[in-house]
Amino acid sequence: MKKIFINATLVVLVIALFSGCDSRDKGKAGGIGSKVIEPAMIISREDARALTGVDFGECTVKEQPAVGLKLCVYEKDGAYLQLGLTQATNMKGGNTPESIYRSIKSGFKDAAKIEGVGDDNFIAPPGLHIMKEGYYMTVSLGLLTKDMEKLKAAGMKAVENLGKYTQKN
Repeated sequence: MKKIFINATLVVLVIALFSGCDSRDKGKAGGIGSKVIEPAMIISREDARALTGVDFGECTVKEQPAVGLKLCVYEKDGAYLQLGLTQATNMKGGNTPESIYRSIKSGFKDAAKIEGVGDDNFIAPPGLHIMKEGYYMTVSLGLLTKDMEKLKAAGMKAVENLGKYTQKN
């Protein structure tokens, strides 16, 4: 089950890598020149427990450097929470987190949104896709998740915690 979620996320992002190349996109991406934010900083083990009620161990981190993606996967006894974080400081090539987000979103034109989460968002596999201040995040509680309130709570927590690391002092 875990591999399905990770593979679904990676397939979507690899597709975006190839379809998101746009020489016209010269805008600066958020996060350039700033420190690298780890996905476990955005949804900590304690946050994952509070959101799901499951006492997870530390997350497993996976990386896709070509698209600047780091995944943090919490899994225990069938319970699952995954956070993907794409940031410009991790990216190689001409794509930006925004261009990848737009490319993926364009494939889901009628996707549902959750009001009040990030600068923009949509729901598509593997879960909630969020754009916030130049950072692209995905939050998943599993492909079969029907609990939109839990998904919204996880998205809101991710946005809140991201803000702690992106605030201008």
